[in-house]
Formats: sequence, structure tokens, C-alpha cells
Amino acid sequence: MNEVYEQTCFQIISFAGTAKSCFLEAIECAKAKGDPSELLKEGNDAIQQASISHQKALTLDANGELEVGLLLIHAETILSSAETVRDLSQTIIDLINK
Repeated sequence: MNEVYEQTCFQIISFAGTAKSCFLEAIECAKAKGDPSELLKEGNDAIQQASISHQKALTLDANGELEVGLLLIHAETILSSAETVRDLSQTIIDLINK
């Protein structure tokens, strides 16, 4: 397996996983009547890094320099999941704070 491929995929997985965890922790923090703003910021920072790595993967693919395999599909699934949790987390937090 190509080293660039593995590195890019694992960057996406790592950052997206961190982001998803932060967003879920932010919801739990709000449920406990805490301030989730720092967790939301941390999650947004991590998802931005995951998106940068994903854009790198897309560029490599467009240049014919990236294999497409199960690892990349897995990375994109985790990124998509993190984006969904991010989008829902603020609504959930708003509902908790009503």
C-alpha cells in the first residue's frame, strides 16, 4: 500500500474522529448544564483539518497519484459522519438549553 495513501487516510480518520468525539462531548456537556463552546471550537478545528487532508486526497486522486481503496472509503465515511454530528450538535444543544 502506498505510504502517501495511508498517511492521507489516517489523517482524515484521526481528525474526523476527534471532531465527532468533540461534538458528542459538547452535547453531553450541555446536558450537564456546562458550556460546550470550547468543545464545539475544538471539533470545528479538527473537522477543518480533516477537510484539508480530504482535499489533499482529492488533489492526489485528480493527479492520478492516489489509490482508491477500502481505507479511503472508510476515512470518507468517518468524515461524513463527523459532519453530520457537527450539523446536528448545535441544534441539539439549542434544544437542551431551552
